[in-house]
Amino acid sequence: MADETTDVSNMEQLVVCIRWIDEQLEVHEDFIVLYQIDDTCAKTISDSIQDVLLRLNISLSQCRGQTYDGASAMSGPKSGVQKRIKDEQPKALYNHCHGHRLNLACSDSIKRVKIMCDALDTTQKITKLVKKSPQRDTQLEKIRKAALFESEDDYIYAGKRVLCPTRWTVKADAMIAIIKVKDQ
Repeated sequence: MADETTDVSNMEQLVVCIRWIDEQLEVHEDFIVLYQIDDTCAKTISDSIQDVLLRLNISLSQCRGQTYDGASAMSGPKSGVQKRIKDEQPKALYNHCHGHRLNLACSDSIKRVKIMCDALDTTQKITKLVKKSPQRDTQLEKIRKAALFESEDDYIYAGKRVLCPTRWTVKADAMIAIIKVKDQ
């Protein structure tokens, strides 16, 4: 499993995770590395994945599956990462990541429900408003401290949550945080 992202310092990072089965047939998923890459082309990413496996002494010959998002650099059938890995190991079948598919399905569904679009838009505007002003950020912190939260987790949960436009399934955290602060 691999995905690329741009970090806060505007550097491209490749996240690599491995799903494997032990001798007792227990399934494990492990984060392996956060790998800095120069670009997001398929060759760079597939070379980076193979480099990570080589450094960990993990043979690509043992790979039976691969999963990425649906971006052409990752899933492209002619020269995407999945094709390049499959050329090296034909048994490494590609599946579009279920997490990414869920986000795409939620994104498509939510666009058809006006009240949800409005609620997400309002939540986005509130988080941007607070995030862009140290004074408003300080005011929010005072409100959080004055609120009577039932637990420390609720206090932490009511913090600033930034909405990511491509991660629909995590938007609930931001909305719940705003509702909890409002209700206090």
